[in-house]
Amino acid sequence: MIAVTGSDSPAADPAPFGEPDPSGEAARVETPFPKRRDLRNADKPYSPDDKDSNPTAEAAAAEAEPEEKDYGRAGRNLPAAIGMGLLIGGVVLASLIFLPISFLFIVLVGIVAAMWELANALSRSGSLVSRVPTMVSAACMVVATFIGGREALWVTFAASAGAVMLFTMVERRKNAVKDVSLSLFALTYVGLMACFIVYILTQPDGNYFVIIFLAAVVASDTGGYVFGVLWGKHPIAPRISPKKSWEGYLGSTVFAAVVATILAVTVVGAPFWTGLVIGAVIPAFATLGDFSESMIKRDLELKDMGTLLPGHGGVMDRLDSILPTAPVALVLFSVLPGYL
Repeated sequence: MIAVTGSDSPAADPAPFGEPDPSGEAARVETPFPKRRDLRNADKPYSPDDKDSNPTAEAAAAEAEPEEKDYGRAGRNLPAAIGMGLLIGGVVLASLIFLPISFLFIVLVGIVAAMWELANALSRSGSLVSRVPTMVSAACMVVATFIGGREALWVTFAASAGAVMLFTMVERRKNAVKDVSLSLFALTYVGLMACFIVYILTQPDGNYFVIIFLAAVVASDTGGYVFGVLWGKHPIAPRISPKKSWEGYLGSTVFAAVVATILAVTVVGAPFWTGLVIGAVIPAFATLGDFSESMIKRDLELKDMGTLLPGHGGVMDRLDSILPTAPVALVLFSVLPGYL
């Protein structure tokens, strides 16, 4: 008799017509289920007989949950979003104008919260991101950049990468390579990118440059949202973010160029055309950053990274266009006349 090793293997004793094929049942019984680590299921092996890890049970529970409120084309609770945006913007602007060093504490709070959200989200992939080491490392990188500049940043970043790998090795994880890779990705995506903003802050009149940079990004997001809601018909990448349209991108560029030009002339006295350059470049990278986070959320089947900010989602949902644009802003301020 030929041993049955799979659904495509021939059976020595085929079942009579009208009766179930035992080979198919044997294949289903003998095929092992893949094991996965899931934050919600406490690292339990995947099994259809376990109600805690059975995807059917999860799907039924999800279906039983109430549907989210439909906000129409706006896609969000506008009163809550506007109120929260004005509150955060007012606090950030006041800190940069009246006490720039206080902005450092705002960065630390935001980065630690964003790192926590990103670590939780990435852990849904089946790996475990080292939350505490990455959060502490990101905070140390921010402080080191503020005190010691670029050299201190790179030394701290290298030490942080080593600490993450050492922490993973001590825990003796099974998927160490994947865990370390995701932890370093989170540290780079959030911690390292935020340090570029802090480095701009440490420069002479750096608080004004940070204001211009943040205002340009916020204007880009606002213009993209307004134009997208009113006239958006041609999506840029529908498989990643179907609501992002070319019309919205045009609005991002227009709003960012206007705001950056006004601030460049009135705040730092730079040539007006430098504001146009900033307004043209910032929206491109802000949009790429938005798409990057949308790709991560779509892969992890998430709508938002968190729920800390009503109307906006999580902290990472507000930093998605700011963090990847920070090094670009530093380059622009370094090469354009009238800035660094």
